Amino acid sequence: MQLLTWVPTVLLLMVLLTAVPLAGQTVTEESPPDTMPESTVRRELTESATTEPEGEDTETFLAPLVQPDEIFGTQPLILPSSHLQPRPLLVPQPEVAPQVQLPNAANSRFQESTSFGGRNGIPLAAGAGSIRRVGSTSVPGSEARARSTSDSGSILDRSPMILGVGVQRRTPIVSDPRIRGSRVGTLAASGSYWVPARLDLDTMLSKIDSRIVSNITVIKGPYSSLYGPGSNFVDVQLKRTPRYEQSEIHGSTSLDYKTNGQQWYGRQSFWGGDENSGFRVGFGDKEGNDYQSGNGTNMPASYHSQDFDVAFGYDFTPNSHIEFNYLRLDQTNVLFPGQAFDINYLVTDAFEVGYELTDSDFSDRINIDAWYNRTRFQGDNLRPSKRVQFPLYNFLGFKATTDVDSMSTGTRASSTWNHTEVSSTTAGVDFREIRQDLNEIGVAPGLGVTNPSNSPVPRSSSANPGLFFEHVASPWEALKLTFGSRVDLVDAELNASANSIAALGLSNPQASLANLLGTSHYDRNFTLFSLFATGEYALNDNWLLTAAAGRGQRAPNLTEMYAAGPFMFLLQNGLNTVTGDPSLKAERTFQMDVGTQYNSDVASAGLTGFYAWTRDFITFENVKTVTGPPYNSVEQVNLQFVNTDLATLGGFEAHAQYEHTGWLTSFATMNYVAGTDRTRNGNFATKPGTATKPKKEDPNHVRGFYSHTPGDSQEPLPQILPLQSRLGIRLHEEEVQPRWNVELSTRIVDRQRRVATSLLEQPTPGFTLWDLRGTWQASRKLLLVSGIENFTNKNFQEHLDYRPQPGGGSFRTLQPGVLFYFGSEVNY
Repeated sequence: MQLLTWVPTVLLLMVLLTAVPLAGQTVTEESPPDTMPESTVRRELTESATTEPEGEDTETFLAPLVQPDEIFGTQPLILPSSHLQPRPLLVPQPEVAPQVQLPNAANSRFQESTSFGGRNGIPLAAGAGSIRRVGSTSVPGSEARARSTSDSGSILDRSPMILGVGVQRRTPIVSDPRIRGSRVGTLAASGSYWVPARLDLDTMLSKIDSRIVSNITVIKGPYSSLYGPGSNFVDVQLKRTPRYEQSEIHGSTSLDYKTNGQQWYGRQSFWGGDENSGFRVGFGDKEGNDYQSGNGTNMPASYHSQDFDVAFGYDFTPNSHIEFNYLRLDQTNVLFPGQAFDINYLVTDAFEVGYELTDSDFSDRINIDAWYNRTRFQGDNLRPSKRVQFPLYNFLGFKATTDVDSMSTGTRASSTWNHTEVSSTTAGVDFREIRQDLNEIGVAPGLGVTNPSNSPVPRSSSANPGLFFEHVASPWEALKLTFGSRVDLVDAELNASANSIAALGLSNPQASLANLLGTSHYDRNFTLFSLFATGEYALNDNWLLTAAAGRGQRAPNLTEMYAAGPFMFLLQNGLNTVTGDPSLKAERTFQMDVGTQYNSDVASAGLTGFYAWTRDFITFENVKTVTGPPYNSVEQVNLQFVNTDLATLGGFEAHAQYEHTGWLTSFATMNYVAGTDRTRNGNFATKPGTATKPKKEDPNHVRGFYSHTPGDSQEPLPQILPLQSRLGIRLHEEEVQPRWNVELSTRIVDRQRRVATSLLEQPTPGFTLWDLRGTWQASRKLLLVSGIENFTNKNFQEHLDYRPQPGGGSFRTLQPGVLFYFGSEVNY
């Protein structure tokens, strides 16, 4: 660790923590207790938010703890449970605040939104009074404006509210989140289930524009049964349709500009409704050129992206509601520095319909959702900028195109019974179907392949029916417990024709899929179980203890089972081909979290430690390295998906915030994850398949033997971000809802020395970045934002960015240098 770099972090944390009173002290009588029922909190927030201003022209801002929302009119922003994570930047909101008619039933999904929980009809803690979940972290969509974000993943990257989540910035509009060192298990967006079409290019969060998001919740462990099988989840809640006492229509126009890359982003939105119905429609257009790194290197990262969203809601009765959503994304000429291909065009269409019935004879709430989303795109590696970055392409004469067609559809039905204000039970069924077809057609004269050859993820599908259950109980006022479980059946099968998989890959002669995968038995069935329990105990009005334990399972995805050698740059060294294995076992994770939190009128702090044991963790084996010019160094690493018997992930997350005065606030966060492959040697070495011999598991050698790359019996897992911290100060108007904010922050990233040497991962140096941001609500209807990111013009790489092997001819991927941004939004 670089001592001088981290001294400011340690000192600031010490200063903040010394401001926290001892456990025996209590807050003033005006502070609401942590155990206040959600209904009471909501009632008080709503009553304060809807108070009429004294005069028509008075520029009155909303009452404490309430932030206006262009869809809901009022949205709880800082609830009593916010001490579980860092607090957000209170961003001024210039929207016209509508007179919202709240529903009769509590916890309605359509007309009420919670920033720290609550998901599209199934509350995150499964019942009334549930506004938080142990092991989760949330960020409101309002952070998108102040931090000038593009896709939903960039909110997770830039907001200091998010703990335990790292992001791989593939392009300015494509972000891939990593939760505590692992890839995202599943993503739900307003009820839908999303998967990436191609693991190395598009991502789930890159499909959703950050400006239409109400909030994002990240569940950092197997601590929910509501999202499907897995060990971590991301839930994106979209803005919903409003209601008004009388018919009204409103709109907003926004325009942002970023200097580095000449990036423009314009958005036009309209929303309106009456007492029983509401609508929302919006269109966004983003365009950018290549950006420059801190040392002036031009990185190919231009793009053009357009999105269109429509939502309509209708109330049949005060207790019966329906909501429809449609999203459309069109992207063209999206360049990916450090990836195998660029995207020529991408189209995503997503539909969702949800129905809610409250106070029925059967239960207190019934929710039914159905969704369908499909992504198609086509890309290639033919642009000069791509071939300059990877000279091996020209050395081998490798020219290729890729096309993908991916679909997710399904339905969910649940019922909730509220036993008391703080106790409830939710149970339901869901079904998901995923279909994928990825082709990679190329020639490589340098390898003797002159006819177009396919290295696909052949047409395949999986079906997943599931049952889930969650119960929230509060045996006494200071204790809250949540229990849950689910069971899933996953049926995966290959749907490709026999002729399409008879001759594949860039070898001469070509190999069949059966030889590449080592088996002709492609279809698999998995039975998955999950179980968890979480608890939180309030020692007093200031201190809270939290604990969670859970067991989750994840079946291998279609790429991990059926990939037939496509180029997917999934590791830091890049130039990877990947081969699947239909015989992979499902991952089985057991995880524990233990934490303590403090919250008062002027200070908040928290520390959480976690540890996870995963049996049959799906990782990579290095099966072959390919050398190339100019010095015959390693240019390509061929990867095989394999199970390792045991992998562990452990670390901690800490945050502190202190309000020095009514106009000055300081904050600090810190995250650390260590991942270890405990059984790296494995039980066999994989010998790749050829045209004449199928892939073979050789029990006489350790994993990776055929790549001739040494490795220890234990080694760190790949793609784990190093220790990092954010600290900063905020200046703001001395109001609960300030009209202006200025935030100065620094992100300090330590060097990463824990690397997977058998996979040729390299250590990376640390760096420090500085950002300055500001917002100003110039009038009731006009919001102005501006900022400078990396204002010291640091030349840097993230640990997840592509970097070639020493002596390699390729060029590494660098992140943007200094970047100024300006934005405005007018509401009417």
